[in-house]
Amino acid sequence: MPEYPEVERIPSDLEELLDRFFVVCRQEVVQMRDALQGRDYNTLVRLGHTARGTGSGYGFKGMGRIGHDIELAALEQDSDALERHVDSLARYLDTVQVEFDG
Repeated sequence: MPEYPEVERIPSDLEELLDRFFVVCRQEVVQMRDALQGRDYNTLVRLGHTARGTGSGYGFKGMGRIGHDIELAALEQDSDALERHVDSLARYLDTVQVEFDG
């Protein structure tokens, strides 16, 4: 498990989008917790996949890794692992430090 906070290098042209990005990501964590409580693994697969793609697309490699872990745990219907990974994603979003390229 990575040390927190992680430092991610993000293209500077994405800087103006980051506030909204973090709002949406935190909303998705709430949706993940709701889906986990309801044992809605299909929603967790989708949200994990979204976190993986969105995180990686913006340059948040740690988020991409965690999203992948959520997706895999949801496919396996492993509630304990899902809880750990969703908590990890929430902690990541709260602590990640951003440095801008260019």
